[in-house]
Amino acid sequence: MAADTEVIVVGAGPAGATAAYHLARRGRRVVLLDRTAFPRDKSCGDAVTKAGVELLTEMGALELLPDAWRVRGLRVTMRGHAPREFRDAEAPEHEPEWGGLVLPRARLDAVLVRLAMSAGASLRQRVRAGRLIKEAGAFRGVAVSGGEVLRAPVVVAADGAASALSRQAGLTATPPGRLGYALRAYVEDVEGLDDLLEFTAPLTDTGSRRWLPSYGWAFPIGPTSANVGIGLIERTDDARTDHLFTAFMEHLRATDPRFRRMRQAGPWRGAPMRFDFSPQRCWAPGLVVVGDAAGMISPFTGEGISFALESGKVAAEVIDEQLAAGRPHELSRYARRLGSRFQGYFETGRHTAERHRLVWHVLDDTFDSERPIFALVRRAALAPEGMVGFGSPGVLTDARPLLDPELCLASELVEVGEMLAATVRSDWPFLTRLPVLSSGAFQVSIRPALMVLLAARFGDRAHPGLTSLAAALELAGLAAVAQSSIPHRSVTDASAPDRTLTCPEADARPNWGTMFGVLAADVMLARALRLCLDGELVPELARMVETACVGRMRELRAAGGCSPEERLESAAHSGAGALFATACELGARTSGAPDAVTAELREIGRGLGLCLQLADDAARLLGGIDRLGRDARADLEEEVPSFPLLLAMREDPGLRDGCLDAESLVRRCARTSMAADVAARIRRLTDEAAARLAVLPDCPARRSLAHLLLSQEPAVVARRP
Repeated sequence: MAADTEVIVVGAGPAGATAAYHLARRGRRVVLLDRTAFPRDKSCGDAVTKAGVELLTEMGALELLPDAWRVRGLRVTMRGHAPREFRDAEAPEHEPEWGGLVLPRARLDAVLVRLAMSAGASLRQRVRAGRLIKEAGAFRGVAVSGGEVLRAPVVVAADGAASALSRQAGLTATPPGRLGYALRAYVEDVEGLDDLLEFTAPLTDTGSRRWLPSYGWAFPIGPTSANVGIGLIERTDDARTDHLFTAFMEHLRATDPRFRRMRQAGPWRGAPMRFDFSPQRCWAPGLVVVGDAAGMISPFTGEGISFALESGKVAAEVIDEQLAAGRPHELSRYARRLGSRFQGYFETGRHTAERHRLVWHVLDDTFDSERPIFALVRRAALAPEGMVGFGSPGVLTDARPLLDPELCLASELVEVGEMLAATVRSDWPFLTRLPVLSSGAFQVSIRPALMVLLAARFGDRAHPGLTSLAAALELAGLAAVAQSSIPHRSVTDASAPDRTLTCPEADARPNWGTMFGVLAADVMLARALRLCLDGELVPELARMVETACVGRMRELRAAGGCSPEERLESAAHSGAGALFATACELGARTSGAPDAVTAELREIGRGLGLCLQLADDAARLLGGIDRLGRDARADLEEEVPSFPLLLAMREDPGLRDGCLDAESLVRRCARTSMAADVAARIRRLTDEAAARLAVLPDCPARRSLAHLLLSQEPAVVARRP
């Protein structure tokens, strides 16, 4: 039977309307169905993150939403902890369109539907899709209310978390009774709302007082109004969402003066949530599933709009390609693209309650800690989509302008990123959101993998395991980060030497954070060694780890009793210095570079890694942030003072006072010549490395390394606030 159109999209929310828009823009005949009439309200947090704003900008939607409330970050409150603010450090104050936004779904959805219709899509309202039509092993249409049957080569299921179409196609893993649930209401008469999203987790059950896999939010939609709601990751028999919502409203009134006089404007609304995303359950012959219907909701924050927008766009691109190729039923590429982009983080949702509890246990025990692995976990779990690296511009710095045009490293770095993501996906899926584990092209940054690939260009043979080696070095670096995050002694240990700055932890008791740090270090190192398929590389990598560990132990024994020069020497053989040195050495050796060239590259890498570390350490003490998004609080917790801090202490002995807070530490360091001294040291290191580089054969890799070294000179000044 002839088709009525080319694509039927069921559901005109953000995912469905976006798919219809991009298909119509490509000249496809699209029918967009929705069971209600527009404008219509929806239960949602209404927050669109930075990634979603970029997609809306591409569609021209922002021009139609000039008064949407702009946000630039997130304020997170956990039980028993002071709130933490995570702002987008890259957001210029003079660019109001940077960051995210909040606006009611009634307005957002209406604008997206209008754009889809303007592009050529046909909208049919108050039409309920009841049954998928399947013929010859493929879905070819839907039966709708009134007994009508609509036919098309492709159907897009965008009918929400309780998707009837997804269930009919056998693509839903979560039974209806086990879906999560969210409630929200609009409130008015709130005072002092700013440009941060408010997020609270976990919430406590009102009856048993146990904490639940849940969260609460208060997102500003105007200067005195907000969207307030709660989300429950998994519904349980004894957890009432209405009671949880009421308790959260009372909590806001009692603990936050801004909400003391708030009043609810209209009834609350509820909606189910699904967290069972799997790429292979997002399609069937002739059918793709997008947005909430595919379980694409953050298991930690409930974020879903940006994922809906992106999945709708990806679906449209794949459908258009397959229609053009005459294979409209073969849509597996949609699954592959979603898997490459999202698999890992959403995979946490497959075991929602268990994984959620694990991560929140770790966050609860480490929320006040600035140790590296815990700072990374916070970002991975809580950062809004598109802002995973926010607060840490150094991590995301694009090094492509510094590389010689003749080098083609992007594809190799993407392969490295995919290997890294695959190694952690099964155990800690949410960590795949970290920039260092991303396969995105923007990750052409100054990192160990890049050093391996550059150093390998000095040899005369290609090594088949080069990308595996690069991934192994990245994992070894993460293992070192995890290991260095584990407290090594109690601050109350009377046998410990005088500390310059004391760790705020009350004791060194084993906790979820400590256990996670130990386990992460062991797993990352084991998988790094496994990636070294060439047996000769395993002992070399093991030697690097041993050297770094010995250097770290020397640092811990010396603590604050060493001079700045001694501290710098030890830092050169541990941390970033040791990691970059090994990356260059192994990259050169595996490609057959001469021993003399390999030795020079090792020291060049050491100098570059040390420059990065010095810039990081100085940035914190100057009131800025390091590449992990940490500020000066990290120095209060660190067991071994950094080289820049020791320089400042030499001028201001009062910095040895363990009672200093982060603000005082920054203020007093700014009065010293520390910044100038660190900048001079970085210049000396880059000059020494450049002299070594000058004796190496001229090639694109050498020119690229020269540019990378030159970029380090202004690093301290550039990363000041």
